[in-house]
Amino acid sequence: MNFQGKAVLVYLEEDNIARAYFRVQPLMTQDGPLGTMTADYPDDGFLRIVPDKNEQHTFKERMRTLSGLCLVDLRFFPMDSNKIRTNKNYSPTRGETNQFIVYSDAVRSLPDDLVYQVIAEGDVRNALTPYVYIRNGANIQGPYRKDDIQNGAETTKLPPDSAELHSITLHGQDLLFYWPKAAVPAQEEAPAPDKEAEKKPAPQEEQESAPAKAAAPEPQQNAFEQIQSLNGQLSENANRLKPAEFSAPISFVPEQPAKPLTGTKLYQTSQRQTSPRRAHNSLMEAVENQRYASRFEAARYEAPGATIPQNTELKEVANPADTFKRALLGMCHSPEAQRQAVDMMLAQSGMKPILAKALGRETNDLTIAAMHSQLQELEAERLMTLMQLDDAKKNLASAHEQALGKLNMAEQKKLDQLHIAQQTAQNTLDQLNKTMAPLEKQREEAAAYLDAVRGYGEDGKRVLCPAVGIAANKAELVSRVEACMKAAGFLMEPGDALAMLTAFAISARNNVWRIRSETPADAYAALDAFAAALGTKAVRAGLRNDFTVIPGGSAPVFVSSLDQAVAHPLVFTTYIEKLGKAEDKNECRQYPHCDVPVYADPMALPAALPVFPPVSLDCVIRETLNDGTLTEETKSALLSIRKTVATTGNPLPLETVGMMARFIAATQNAFKGGVAEAIDRAFCLYVVAYILDCGLDVEAVKPELSAMPRALKALNA
Repeated sequence: MNFQGKAVLVYLEEDNIARAYFRVQPLMTQDGPLGTMTADYPDDGFLRIVPDKNEQHTFKERMRTLSGLCLVDLRFFPMDSNKIRTNKNYSPTRGETNQFIVYSDAVRSLPDDLVYQVIAEGDVRNALTPYVYIRNGANIQGPYRKDDIQNGAETTKLPPDSAELHSITLHGQDLLFYWPKAAVPAQEEAPAPDKEAEKKPAPQEEQESAPAKAAAPEPQQNAFEQIQSLNGQLSENANRLKPAEFSAPISFVPEQPAKPLTGTKLYQTSQRQTSPRRAHNSLMEAVENQRYASRFEAARYEAPGATIPQNTELKEVANPADTFKRALLGMCHSPEAQRQAVDMMLAQSGMKPILAKALGRETNDLTIAAMHSQLQELEAERLMTLMQLDDAKKNLASAHEQALGKLNMAEQKKLDQLHIAQQTAQNTLDQLNKTMAPLEKQREEAAAYLDAVRGYGEDGKRVLCPAVGIAANKAELVSRVEACMKAAGFLMEPGDALAMLTAFAISARNNVWRIRSETPADAYAALDAFAAALGTKAVRAGLRNDFTVIPGGSAPVFVSSLDQAVAHPLVFTTYIEKLGKAEDKNECRQYPHCDVPVYADPMALPAALPVFPPVSLDCVIRETLNDGTLTEETKSALLSIRKTVATTGNPLPLETVGMMARFIAATQNAFKGGVAEAIDRAFCLYVVAYILDCGLDVEAVKPELSAMPRALKALNA
């Protein structure tokens, strides 16, 4: 498709960011959309953009600013410029799918008054053109500025069936554009000025106001304004100095902000005053010619002024300048002779500079004088710019050195501060080590004393010494419990460790909980493994369940007991039971507390438990419990469980229901099964043992457990 002399709406995108390849897809001309372009531009319908020779260094930056909708404007280029050419590197097998290239000087941003997107009022901010037409049903009017939706010009309405409305598809979206016919100006010659209008006399009002305007001082004009204000056509000599006109409009060249010149001022030197030439006078010229001829004739018969030999040959000597002058006088009536004389003069070596200098001394040619004045102003500005550039280079080098010096000083200052802080920290550490040395000695003596009394104090009571615990996050706690329980030989499914930790944290309210397994020995082993996960040990209770707790410490202490609980915030009384129904039905009076079921792994062999540092009880409670809220559906499920258990004759205690609700709120978002798994595990921890110990009817509650596999497994054990 031939685009010469046309403006084409294109979509520009960066094909390869690493290599800065840019390409455009032709979308529409003034005549309408271009379709898929498969016939004229095969493969993907794009043209590769290559940099023009005048913007090799600014190509990438300018193309990135034009990304999106822009214009391939070939209206102001000559028809033989051939701005769209065949791509010599076209090779689809190697990744180059653009068969044609377009030079970057033909790619420009969208003008404000060329093409308008027709868009709904709510989507104006997302428009692709600077000015838009707003569509409201069948009412289309504009133009409006996209940024603030203000009138860009006189508002007009468009009929919905206008032939200047075009629909194109871009990125899978159908977009509507309005391209008026008058947007592409025809390149016509400007009409000649009306000479009759120039000869008309000025109106009476203008003639009366003329003296008042003449009284005001005229502003001083620069050289450019003097040239523009000259009345009359430029002379032939001035046309020789006239630069070639631009083929593109001045708006095509990006505007550059004017920068003030602050360099050394240059003063223009006064030009040499030349004496005015004598005006041409035909009578004087004729008299001069006759006087010259008579003087030459008289000289032929006069004796020479010098003494010369008799046999000396005399001949006439003509003045070359005078001969040339008289030859020019003979050519004045023949234009062809004048042209030949000018060509011969210009052909002589060194003649052009002489003629240019002579033309420059012509003081009565206002055009040339104004041009010379402007050239001197430009030269002065050029020299000032060069001086400013030199100063800027010097200032840049100085600023660079100063910046490096300041940076080095700042870095050195920071380094010194770090050295001082390091030395201060080392001194503090040394002082703490000195302070800790006596305490460490006392701790060793206390540990030796406890070993000597073998766990009993001087009053015969068991001595419990809680350790000082550290902090740990939830993931680390879960990992510890899983590692210790698996090492002890127990099954640990995903979520079992978190359920065990959460039940333990909730039991801190009364420091009583129970662990059930196939055998009491396995329950003791599970207690030892859980205690090892928290960095402490479980103490076996003897015949006398009488303990003394040493003050200090923050880690929990586990005591397995068959008698009453130990009243201490850090001491957890753990009851060891076998899975299944309890032999003593009166144990249901010991509630509320939780029962943690653990199952031995038949394919595992017990190993040594891992060793972990102690963890504080507050840390376990803080990491496992949160202030979650229950949904109405979860509350309904808990109420249904209460009603079902109540039908057996022994309703659940309110405190047990509260502990279930707290467990579900803390774990409903942590288990893989969500709130359903949280309810199932809460039933296993707080309700199953209650039903079994109190001898309630299991078959009566099984319909409630259709979605609780863990609860059914525990009840059938």
